[in-house]
Amino acid sequence: MSEGIRKRGKTWSYYFDGAMVDGKRNKIEKGGFKTSKEAQEARTAAMNEYNNTGRTFSPKEVSVADYLDYWLENAIKKNIDHGYSYRTYCDYESKIRIHLKPAFGIYRLSTFQYAPDKIQEWIDDMKNRGFSKSMIKNTLTCLQGALNYAIMPLKYTQNNPCLPVEVGKMPVDMDAKAHAEYVLTKEDYQEIIERFPPSSYFNISLVLPYNAGTRIGETFAIDLLSDVNFKTHEIIINKQMQKEEHTWYMKSPKYDSYRTIKIGKTLEDALKEVIRNRRKNQMKLGGTFLKTYIMPDKSIAQIRADVKVMHQEIMPLCTKENGELVTPESFKYCARVIHWELGNPLFHSHALRHTHGTILAENGVNPKTVMERLGHKDITTTLQTYTFNTEVMQQKAVDVFETAFNN
Repeated sequence: MSEGIRKRGKTWSYYFDGAMVDGKRNKIEKGGFKTSKEAQEARTAAMNEYNNTGRTFSPKEVSVADYLDYWLENAIKKNIDHGYSYRTYCDYESKIRIHLKPAFGIYRLSTFQYAPDKIQEWIDDMKNRGFSKSMIKNTLTCLQGALNYAIMPLKYTQNNPCLPVEVGKMPVDMDAKAHAEYVLTKEDYQEIIERFPPSSYFNISLVLPYNAGTRIGETFAIDLLSDVNFKTHEIIINKQMQKEEHTWYMKSPKYDSYRTIKIGKTLEDALKEVIRNRRKNQMKLGGTFLKTYIMPDKSIAQIRADVKVMHQEIMPLCTKENGELVTPESFKYCARVIHWELGNPLFHSHALRHTHGTILAENGVNPKTVMERLGHKDITTTLQTYTFNTEVMQQKAVDVFETAFNN
């Protein structure tokens, strides 16, 4: 096999023989290195990667730390928008960096597959250190997914050591439970709307999820020009607004939950008012008004109205008077006001959607209809999350039985 380094002009290059292609020797070469040492180191790394079929490590020798980095880059990051969201990628990266690599990174992947005891010890330690059950389970799910990938399709290992372990019972965090299950009363909602009336650019971002059950990213992604049909009384949910690095994009909705949902007069009237005010503001401000466009890479751009742009224009659900985009990130301000000014610490952005689903459930709407309206992945999520077992429904069950018993 021919391999080595050589100087060409002022820079160094490396070369080595690859596999035969069509009976001819395939030479791999790369140049541009400032020193012979740089070229030598690059050649060694390139040959190792080539001999391991494009991998930068040997499957037999790779550490859990290096493997987790490989999985995150190749199985998750490269599949953003094709099964995984950027938010999922960031969540996994954080769990790997903060929890999994410090705990398991030093072990060889080939032997770690036989070490469920190490994972169980880690779980018990996390519990003793006060981490929540959901945090532990979600981090374990991340590790399990990575190790499943090592079995198939990579075939590096044969066993997943996560399978035998258990998180076990943990004390219920009643504050967290109350926060997650919070349902707004009519009085709660009315108080919020009075604080953020129709004159507030946040108003419609509260009214829409309460009346339609949309997720926060779906709410802010509504295009008033193309997603609202007042003739058929429908809204199309076909995207969500999501931030990557410092840029906002229009992405596919969670679980690819594309759907068209019916809306009532209350929401229609609110949407019509938003459109009227937006057009008034544009006429008032003229060329200084900011229009919103979807660029070819699905990023969102805002450009003055007096600049001609050959891209898809949209009318976002929420903007300031000058057209400046209001994003899901801005909604944190609403939450802070509701927490501190209105004295409602249980409120969170998902509470509006949760309240919508619970109202439907308590009033006898079929679970499948609720599932389709909310865009759930399956009926199990609907039955477990938008509990068809609320206090109101329990009382209805008692009333039905009493009526049947006494007749």
